[in-house]
Amino acid sequence: MSAVIDSIRNEHRTMARLLDLLEGQIDLFEKTDQPDYDLIREIIDYFLTFPDLYHHPKEDLVFRKLKARDAKSVEPFGELEELHEEVSERLHEFTRAVVNVLMEAEMPRDTFVSLARDFISGERAHMSAEEQHFLPVAANTLTSKDWREIEDVVSKFKDPLGADTMSHRFSLLSEKVTSWRASAAN
Repeated sequence: MSAVIDSIRNEHRTMARLLDLLEGQIDLFEKTDQPDYDLIREIIDYFLTFPDLYHHPKEDLVFRKLKARDAKSVEPFGELEELHEEVSERLHEFTRAVVNVLMEAEMPRDTFVSLARDFISGERAHMSAEEQHFLPVAANTLTSKDWREIEDVVSKFKDPLGADTMSHRFSLLSEKVTSWRASAAN
C-alpha cells in the first residue's frame, strides 16, 4: 500500500470526524438550541484551508498520474478536479450561510440547516466514492515509481490536525482530535 493512499485515508477519517462534530452542532441549531459557533467556524476554516489547498491537490495529482498510466481506469470517475470544485462550491455556499447567521442576517432556520446538511452529505458521499472506487484503482494501477514521484511532491502537504503538526489555529479541533486519538488508543 502506498504511503500517499494511507495519508489520504487518514485525512478522510479526520474529515469524517469533523463532519460528525459539525452535524451535532447543526442538530442543536435545528432544535433551536445554541450551537458552538466558534467550533463551527473552526470546522469551516479547516475545510476551507486543508482540503482545498492540500488534500484535493494531492488526490488530483494521483488522478492525473493514474489517467496518464491508464486513461480507461479513470473513466468511471469523470474528472476528479471538477468534483473537487463542486465540493468546494458547496462549502463556500455553506460558509456564506454561516456568516449570515453570525451577522444575524435574515435567513430561515430550515434554509441554513438544509445548506449545512447538503455540505455534510456531499462531503461524505464524495469521500466514500473515493475510498470505494478511486483509491483501490490507483493502488492497483500505479507503479512504485509513480508513487515515489507523487510522494516527492505531496510530502510537503501536512494536515494541520495531524499528530505531528497540531496547529494552534485550530485549537478547538485539535482538542477534539487529541481526545479521539486517546479514546481510540484505549
